[in-house]
Amino acid sequence: MIYGREALRQYREQEQAIEDRQAREADLLSQIPADAPMDDATLCVWNGERFVAWDKWLATRPVYTDDPPPPEESKAAPVADPRPRASKQQKGLW
Repeated sequence: MIYGREALRQYREQEQAIEDRQAREADLLSQIPADAPMDDATLCVWNGERFVAWDKWLATRPVYTDDPPPPEESKAAPVADPRPRASKQQKGLW
């Protein structure tokens, strides 16, 4: 297959992004000391100082909420209901 210059440029950008991500991940792991203290738990999380149990870490996390923006009031005129209204008086035989 023959690829154009644009496809080659996109491929190189993707490869560079993967290499950059791998370099960042390796750098983050190097920040954790090999003899870091750790809770006695099956699943632990690094909190920047020590490995803490997942349950304990989850209980201490602050709660953030994303409140939806308030609905904007529509300045358009209300749309009339196109369905005919039933009258209380019957007309005709039925």
